Amino acid sequence: MEKELLGCCPRCQDKLIATHLFCNNCELELNADFKLTKFDYLAKDELDFIDCFLNAQGNFKALQAKKHISYPAAKKRLADILVKLGHAANKVYDLEKPRLECPDHVPILESDAQITQLLKQKLNQAGGRTTIKLLQGEACEIWYAANGNGLETAKIPIPNQLTWDTFAAAVEIVIEKGGRAEKGNARAGKLGSERLPFDSVEGYIAHKVHGVQAGESAFGPGFVVCAVLAWAEICKNERGYLSIAPRILQELGGGYEVCARK
Repeated sequence: MEKELLGCCPRCQDKLIATHLFCNNCELELNADFKLTKFDYLAKDELDFIDCFLNAQGNFKALQAKKHISYPAAKKRLADILVKLGHAANKVYDLEKPRLECPDHVPILESDAQITQLLKQKLNQAGGRTTIKLLQGEACEIWYAANGNGLETAKIPIPNQLTWDTFAAAVEIVIEKGGRAEKGNARAGKLGSERLPFDSVEGYIAHKVHGVQAGESAFGPGFVVCAVLAWAEICKNERGYLSIAPRILQELGGGYEVCARK
């Protein structure tokens, strides 16, 4: 059974080399140190991006539509890959600075879902912008979206990935799963696959909030969603799983749904 070629060591992440080549037709065998091409050292999603870019013949508008990303995100992605391939990117895209128009306070409405109210209360206390920690300890700055309908971060340049319904959906599936749900991995599988089940956090968000259907690809904002919920002390962010804080579960009570109360 043929397997996908690995460019980097799964243990130390150093570049691999090939030492054995075999021809299935004539059974010729070659043994030596064969250096892989620089493209072999790209990640699968990076190769997919390059393939889409070439298929679009360099047309960024077509690339944006295919990958469902913004123009700055597409340019930044290409720049990162160019650097990894040994080429100097033409421009450094600074996405770490929050947008100037982000509000420092968003009103808490009675119609807001309970999770939305908790998140607004926490971020309002921080002045509308703060720095949280991702699971691996990396700093991540978050701030209110300009339209007040969620959060934004430079870690996720694609718009509308951190809406209030996104966080509410994550909590909803955790509760439905008895208080602890698998995170899922949108980058490693299509919706409904073993890597991205419908009842995982990222799978549930993709289907419930973004309308992704079985067999379709989905974007994966879960690493930030889970970190935000942990920062707000709503959930516990674990490796591979998201669990609800007992205090929050008691406050929410029964009948919790993703939609805001009317």
